[in-house]
Amino acid sequence: MMTLDELQRADINLTIAREAYDQADKRLADTLDTKKAFEQKAFTLFGGYLTISLALFGAGGAAAGTPSLKYLMTPFWGTGAVLVIGTIFFLLALTDRHYGALASHPDMWLNKGIVDGPDSVLPAMLSYITFYMGERIDVSVAMNRKKADWIRWGIYAGIASPLAFALFFLTFRHVP
Repeated sequence: MMTLDELQRADINLTIAREAYDQADKRLADTLDTKKAFEQKAFTLFGGYLTISLALFGAGGAAAGTPSLKYLMTPFWGTGAVLVIGTIFFLLALTDRHYGALASHPDMWLNKGIVDGPDSVLPAMLSYITFYMGERIDVSVAMNRKKADWIRWGIYAGIASPLAFALFFLTFRHVP
């Protein structure tokens, strides 16, 4: 990819610059749509895990108050705790992160020689904006990878919860 210095010295073709801009804009929009999908998934799973963990804590509390079922208290609470860990991962996926913006800041355009410049300024400006979109895309893709990792770990916690129940049940079934 050309550097900014090379772009400033180049004779830029408007048609090519516009296509490059359009392609970068579409790529960034796709990346931001992926962000929304990840956040929707994290929010949905967060609600489900939180609801189930509260039910497990309630069942553990009920078991704790019943002498014949007291051995179930730890498996319910332990499994609820594993799901709370999953909800924490989903919360991390929902935290605000740095993402690239689709549009350029007005201070790129509202400068002497640009806003009042000749038509030949447009191809250069499109090229500059496209250049900076590469950075925005890279940052957004990196943040999406982080969100995907947090969601993945939250799902792993959900997968581990029945195993945690079994482990706690086998470990504490003879506890008076």
